[in-house]
Amino acid sequence: MSRRPPGRATRQILSGSELAPPRRVAREGASVTSGPSLAFWFLVALAALLLFSTIVWAIWGMGAASPFLLLLALALIVSWIVI
Repeated sequence: MSRRPPGRATRQILSGSELAPPRRVAREGASVTSGPSLAFWFLVALAALLLFSTIVWAIWGMGAASPFLLLLALALIVSWIVI
């Protein structure tokens, strides 16, 4: 058996201070920090749809609010499947 050179068989262990965070490419004028997630905006849209359909129901009745409630029901089913 022949001996291997020491650099070939060993691995270098880096401490946390030696590791750099992953680089993010930002557009000009854009912030590097990420904003709220897509799921957050989806929940905001669901809440707005619920509020809007409630206001329409209170003013014009259930017939006018039915399309908005149908959209809300479909969005809730989609969120249950996707999220």
